Amino acid sequence: MTKTSSKSEKIESTGFMNKFSGISDLFSGMNLFDNFKEMEEIVLSYHKLNSRIKGKPEEKDKVLKNLKEIRAELSIPFLKTFEKFLDASLSQLYDGINFNDNGHNLAELSKRNNLVLVPNHQSHADYVAINYVYYKKYQSPLFVAGGNNLNIFPIGPLFRKSGCFFIRRTFANDILYKLTLEAYLHYMLVKGNPIEFFFEGGRSRTGKLLPPRYGLYQMLIEAHAAIPKDKRRPLQFVPVSIVHEYVPEQKSLARELDGGKKVKESAGQLLGLVKLLSYQFGNVHINLGNPVIAPDAPTDPVKLKIQTQKLAFECFLEVGKNMRVTPTSLLAMILLDESTGALKWEEILTKARHIITYCEKFHVPITDSIKLENLEKSLERSIDILIGNKKVEVIGNTSSQHVFYSIKDDSRKEILYFKNTILHHFLVPWIVHMGWVNLFSGHITNVEDLKKFFINQRKQLTHEFYLPTVKEILNLTLDIVSDAIGREVTTLEECVDLTHKELYLILAKVGIFSRACNYLLEAYYICGLTLKDLSANDYKEGFKMETFLKRYKDVFESEKKLRRIIKYAESYSVPLSKSSLEYFIHAKIVESKAGFYTVGDHDKLAEVLAKVESDLQGQLSINLLN
Repeated sequence: MTKTSSKSEKIESTGFMNKFSGISDLFSGMNLFDNFKEMEEIVLSYHKLNSRIKGKPEEKDKVLKNLKEIRAELSIPFLKTFEKFLDASLSQLYDGINFNDNGHNLAELSKRNNLVLVPNHQSHADYVAINYVYYKKYQSPLFVAGGNNLNIFPIGPLFRKSGCFFIRRTFANDILYKLTLEAYLHYMLVKGNPIEFFFEGGRSRTGKLLPPRYGLYQMLIEAHAAIPKDKRRPLQFVPVSIVHEYVPEQKSLARELDGGKKVKESAGQLLGLVKLLSYQFGNVHINLGNPVIAPDAPTDPVKLKIQTQKLAFECFLEVGKNMRVTPTSLLAMILLDESTGALKWEEILTKARHIITYCEKFHVPITDSIKLENLEKSLERSIDILIGNKKVEVIGNTSSQHVFYSIKDDSRKEILYFKNTILHHFLVPWIVHMGWVNLFSGHITNVEDLKKFFINQRKQLTHEFYLPTVKEILNLTLDIVSDAIGREVTTLEECVDLTHKELYLILAKVGIFSRACNYLLEAYYICGLTLKDLSANDYKEGFKMETFLKRYKDVFESEKKLRRIIKYAESYSVPLSKSSLEYFIHAKIVESKAGFYTVGDHDKLAEVLAKVESDLQGQLSINLLN
């Protein structure tokens, strides 16, 4: 089948804006709950805060001012009216918001536990999507922590009346504010209100999950511990994975990757929403993970810190495990990995079927829409969206079979966002492919070489993803090898003794993933060349980050024109250049001191450069199913 244009009509902005103007009606005639006396009493009685402000009326006034700045001002009548507005409006922007509770009834859980939802964060639309679905399903409000950057008219009042409470982006030096926030969380837990906060601390700019921020985790643990034991319910965190098939802000996020400054949210930005009305956003997928009960809080601060970090990462891993492969992320991986830049529709379908077969066999979560029986229809809709949103172009004569699909050059970094949301699921088959290329070529000759290879690859990717353990990687490797050759392989020693025919079978099985992480390798190669250039010329005594980033971009542009090693435009971004530099620092090749960087081990730098170049060329030398 040949796809040429979007089947779905563009959204008419006038009709939607008539509904959008109805927001003003939401602010009139509502009986808001404005008796905050009980809230103030509980907040002011919180032991850590009370001991600080006792006998200090001016401090108490500051606390009450902070509380007013923070607190939600929930109105159930308002929420019901807002629900009707969203019922009418969201269906014009989205194909659907799909919620999978995986057997966890949040309404029932909240009766027995202090419930805290911890989602990842891709878009400002997350606030609306999760809270809307929660209210529709359970007819109960959800109290979400939002950054005070969103506390602008009309979004701020709307969110606050829907159950959002606002938090300053930074408050490390304001102990009174911190204690007020912790006391407010204590109040919420005492009242049994379900809470939600985005554990990454902000939206992901790259699509990759960001490491968890610990602040709210620890505040909740301490606030919960202050509830009398006979009245205390278990503190239960529910990991939530949210994936958008199209992110409204992705163009501005891509600009930030190139070094553009984040534009501060303002009321004026809302006018930009009109432009988005011509876009299609597909589906939003919300997936619940297994709930995690927080252990009782230890009194020792060091033990509390360790426990908090362990809890946060347990939730983080559960979110990552449940990030579903969607039609858009699947297309993104297929189209971006094609180094020639264009594919026929049948080629796209063939690759998609291989990837989905792998997912089903090795328990990678996928949306129902891309199960094999639904795959083609869903990919058609997804390519429609990308064409309609001017991210993919159709090349060739539409009246013949010579039609190709290619991501536009200036949209590759935008589309990379969606690939990055699922890339962690496919790191092991990519590593396996690279390892078996090295086995086949004779660069790896014994089991020790193979073990060292896996350990080194994991070390390199650690700066991009939170990875499985070496043991988990090796176990999945053995499962992949066994599946490919049709017999059970239980040790790495057996892998080294495989025949050439068996090596080919393995390469054929994982060949579809052979380029999945190549843009990352290219970034590390560029970083190595940049360090070599800086240390050999004007900056032998050291250089600042600003100098490094500028030279990195220059080296990338030069190497990209040569097209000898560098094939992908997305191998340049500011976050990627910084994370690749971190790898060289942790490898003790680069030294960092007082804001200056110096190359300390030139021999090791040359060794790493040669290895990365060899790996990239090796990946290109065997072309099976890719």
